[in-house]
Amino acid sequence: MVDIAAQQESRKLKPIYDALDTGSYKLAIQICNKLLKKQSNYEVVKALKALALLRSNKLDESLSLTDEVLSSKPTDETVLGVMSHVLKHLDRAGDIIAMFEEAFKKQPSNEELGSQTFMAMIRVGGWKNAQVIAFKLYKQFKVPRYLFWSIMAAVLQAQNAGANGGPPNPAEEAHTPILLNLALRLMNSSPLPSHITADHFILHLTILRSLDRNEDAYNLVNSEKGQALCDTSLVVDEFRRELYVSCGANKEEVALCRRRLEKGDRNWLTFMSFIDSTFRTISQANDPNTQSTAKSAEKGSGEADGRNVDPELTPKPTQKDPIIESPLDPKVVISEAKEFLAKLAEKDGLGERGSHMALLHLEKSLRLYNEGKDNSPDLLESMKDYFIKFSDRACCFEDVKPYAGELCSTSSELSQWISFLEEQRSACNPSLSLRDLQKTINVYKLLRYSSEPLTEEEENQLALDFVRMYHESLSLGNNLGEKELQPADDLALLACNALVSAWTISQNFKHLLKALVILEYASSRSKQNYQFRVLAIRLYRLLGANGPALDHYRLLDIKQVQTDTLSHLILSRGSTFSLATNGDIGMMTECINASDIYQQNSNDTADLIVRAFQHEKYSQITEFVEFEDRLDNSLQRDLTRLEYVRMKAATEKIENDGLLAELHELEFVFEKMHHDNRDYTVIPNYQRRGQQIADQTSMGTPQGFQWLTVFLQLYIRAYSRAAKVETLAATDLNIFRSSWLSEMTEEEKDFLAFSQILHDWIPCPVLEPRESVLVAGDASVKPTELQVHGPPPHVKQDGSEPLKVEASSETAVKFFQDFASRVDTAIKNGKLLWEILHLATLAQEAFVLLQIASFPYLSGGKNKKNDHPIVESLKSVKSQAANYLKDIAKSLTKFADSEGTSGRRKEFVQMCQELGKVAPELHDDYILNIAKSFTDSRKVVTKDVGKGIIRVVENA
Repeated sequence: MVDIAAQQESRKLKPIYDALDTGSYKLAIQICNKLLKKQSNYEVVKALKALALLRSNKLDESLSLTDEVLSSKPTDETVLGVMSHVLKHLDRAGDIIAMFEEAFKKQPSNEELGSQTFMAMIRVGGWKNAQVIAFKLYKQFKVPRYLFWSIMAAVLQAQNAGANGGPPNPAEEAHTPILLNLALRLMNSSPLPSHITADHFILHLTILRSLDRNEDAYNLVNSEKGQALCDTSLVVDEFRRELYVSCGANKEEVALCRRRLEKGDRNWLTFMSFIDSTFRTISQANDPNTQSTAKSAEKGSGEADGRNVDPELTPKPTQKDPIIESPLDPKVVISEAKEFLAKLAEKDGLGERGSHMALLHLEKSLRLYNEGKDNSPDLLESMKDYFIKFSDRACCFEDVKPYAGELCSTSSELSQWISFLEEQRSACNPSLSLRDLQKTINVYKLLRYSSEPLTEEEENQLALDFVRMYHESLSLGNNLGEKELQPADDLALLACNALVSAWTISQNFKHLLKALVILEYASSRSKQNYQFRVLAIRLYRLLGANGPALDHYRLLDIKQVQTDTLSHLILSRGSTFSLATNGDIGMMTECINASDIYQQNSNDTADLIVRAFQHEKYSQITEFVEFEDRLDNSLQRDLTRLEYVRMKAATEKIENDGLLAELHELEFVFEKMHHDNRDYTVIPNYQRRGQQIADQTSMGTPQGFQWLTVFLQLYIRAYSRAAKVETLAATDLNIFRSSWLSEMTEEEKDFLAFSQILHDWIPCPVLEPRESVLVAGDASVKPTELQVHGPPPHVKQDGSEPLKVEASSETAVKFFQDFASRVDTAIKNGKLLWEILHLATLAQEAFVLLQIASFPYLSGGKNKKNDHPIVESLKSVKSQAANYLKDIAKSLTKFADSEGTSGRRKEFVQMCQELGKVAPELHDDYILNIAKSFTDSRKVVTKDVGKGIIRVVENA
């Protein structure tokens, strides 16, 4: 009978599921209504209707029906599953937990329901409640998996995971030892031994390490079962390696690594550990105060704290090794290590690079050990030998580069290395074969990295030589497919690096134009080479051509987590190129698109954590939690958010509700402990030692934690006073210390000073207590839930001098006067266009900030007259500021008109003509097409910024 009833219900619900799957939400709602007419309390149908309404964007109806279903406290698994989906999209995680808890209370014998309740808590980081539920499940159903769930939840709770990016909580930190000891007791009481799988074993070791019980952990990994897991699991072996370092078991690590290398292990981590442990062994032996924890662990093995220890988890005696038994004379130990690695290198030949690189690393480590007193003379010879053997491989430069940086420039070894490379270069013919081409590329990369800086003319000539070689070598890739990379690509990148250096020396931007021509041509030949596009984006933005930069950025097709690591390429100081005030929301759209990953991450990572618990992959859970934390509290995420706020502020009408919503959002960001996930290594860097192309092509000092904190504080203070409410920030928002300004451009420092002038000059209105104000647009936030935030965690409280200004209406007007003059001067002096736009957009932003600061006094409308003495001064300053902004707009428009002419395009072609002499494909017509796109983009962005400024003034 039960099966028949289930089949009947399935037939009733199938049309609804089909309609939802095909996106026919209106039909799904109609079917639900028909069924509800016959059976008004049909919970499954109500839940499905709530889902259909949600997907139809009928939010109010969906919310009402959702609350109705929740009030009935459902227990049916189908209803719970559908409601979880609805509540998840409504961002009501707390309701999901409450729903499952109520259902489990009603059916405590339902194991599946208990498991789902646990997973619901895991999704939102509710480790404390999850640990309690898991232990209840274990007590009731005696399934060991639930006990390990409880242990893992206790460990996560102890690690303060999911703390929303804020600073450490002292109250929670005090409970950490209690939670860890609880987890250890549960682990020891488990019916299953921890060595049953690598993940269970890692969980056990993690608890011991967190409690500083390294001796017990050492005993575990040295047991027969522990060593078997080390041999089969890289995760366990990595943990063992770290544990040996902590315990001072350096001799044991050397012996183990040696045995593994002799058996054919060629993991680079094994080589590194062998070398590093060798030097730690020497240091340990020469320091009489150093005592190896490993020895005491061996003595106390088998009876830790009176507990019964599994015989299979008692440590095995370690084997002896020739190096360990030899006298610990540093020269003898190092000589034997060298001999051992040399034999491995001879045995491996050219098939394996690891042993050859290990010799290089040993020589470098020897220099560090000697602290420069006695440089290893063999490093240079080892580098030469390695280069001769592997110079025809693409990885050769990256392999040798760290060791080339160790060569002493004051001795003869650097000159000997350069002479060696010069000899190798003279024997190369890059157009002869792919092997010769790759060797040539490696020679030039290492020569460029090792040599002294050149003059502008020398860098320019070197770039032309690279372009010529690139052109001659393209024939080697004629038979490659469209998606293949050209083998000569790195020659084009070397040319661009040389031209950037020439520009850095001379500030003559013709070198950057030549680099752009090379990049455009090279990217057309190697369409999948992202490095060309990355460097092109940097150069186009420097030169103010944001249109082509956006095109290249979109062609990169950045997805998923790359959005967090690479969006800085186009969004760093993105408000400089925002045309939103003139109706083009392209940059604002990029901010929105770049932010999608973060919401998606919250959903996807929660699913990954749940699956890891289900499959008992405990070693992955902590990594997933850390990954989620790094994305949720990403520096780039909030830099993008702040750039979006700056762009939007210039386009929207100032209203009290909007100010409150922005204030609440910025205060939440203000208290975060951020992680910097940005990747600058994707920018191809083939510059000389001590130089970084990322720094050379940056639009000002890269924005970081200090920059974000200063601008957040600036806007929180402004929004708080404009909305007439107290801020929740505990720090003094009126102080900006000089040490906080290191990441700001000079123009941004002046903008900050202007904000301070407004703050000191304009009287502060009466601020209402925050508890009496609901956050606009967020009904879920109640006054009693609003808490005072702590000081921003990244701010340096170093006692440096606070920013001081002379605040008056005159100094406020002078800011706009100075910026109008500086825009004209920058144009006349031929400054880079981004610098000109930076001045103009900051002046516009200052005008918007003036409007925000004036809002409490000038927002009454025609029928509400404000008789405060400051009103007339504010009107006067706004009027004068508007006039100066109009002057800036006129200057930009005049510049834009001159930029889009045929004469300007001819100048572009003339500056790049010498490229055609060494590469016929880069002829004048080809360069002219690039020049047209380039100048048109500069014209559009400059003119539209000017028009936008006029609109901001007119709408004020």
